[in-house]
Amino acid sequence: MKLSMTATTMNIREKAPIVFRGPLEQSLKEIAEIGYDGVEVHIHDSDLIDRAELKKLLETWHLDLTSIGTGSAYGWEHLFLASEDSQIRQKAIRRLRGHMITAKDYDHAVVIIGLIKGKIADCSNAEGYRKNLISSLKECIKWAEEYKVMLGIEIINRYESDTINTIEEGLKLLEEVPSKYLKLHIDTYHMNIEEGDIFKAIESAKGKICHVHIADNDRWYAGHGHYNFKETIDALNHIGYDKSIAIESFYYPDAKTSGRRSYECIKKLLGGKGYADRH
Repeated sequence: MKLSMTATTMNIREKAPIVFRGPLEQSLKEIAEIGYDGVEVHIHDSDLIDRAELKKLLETWHLDLTSIGTGSAYGWEHLFLASEDSQIRQKAIRRLRGHMITAKDYDHAVVIIGLIKGKIADCSNAEGYRKNLISSLKECIKWAEEYKVMLGIEIINRYESDTINTIEEGLKLLEEVPSKYLKLHIDTYHMNIEEGDIFKAIESAKGKICHVHIADNDRWYAGHGHYNFKETIDALNHIGYDKSIAIESFYYPDAKTSGRRSYECIKKLLGGKGYADRH
């Protein structure tokens, strides 16, 4: 498994769970120096970025683009796939298509579908929400198949999303929209709230997981709280998961310290040396 770290150039709220903020050149340098294999970049609109420059920076620091975070489209513009307004749905689809164009130049860069899917509360009823979501996902899958880019439906806890809160619910959605380019994206912070048995939940999704987020139960760096990361890593190994896991936590007490401590905790569980052992 590759160990990845979150970064963004966006001016985001303090408690957004993204660790490195600011100019990418500096963030990627610091992420690489800690020892990470890749980076998850949170991008508001891929059509407005310099894709060639992003690729150059990643190559300079020998980092893979493992994933693209897309949540600001919902948070800032309220674009979402299940909207009852067809124009909003199409804007959300176009936004995701732009991210797929960014991701297509990398071996396994997942485009995350988290809050951009929308909430039932945004719509008149649950049936309409589900119908529009599935229709939009089918359109997204057409582009994913063309670009050969994986889409990851994020499983989000009940306090942040009123639907698709558990792995079981995510698997039911995949049955309605079958595609090898649409899988589940799981997150330890959300699983800690929603899953009764995390090992069994992960085991049930064998072959259906494309990306993993890591944060402790308090959303600080891995090792700050009481989450059992060994159980999660064991479960991922058990199902043969070999893609990336990305640290998506608060940046407290600061980005470098947070990044190092998550690296120390998770790298040892993956069988490698932690930051403290390497320096």
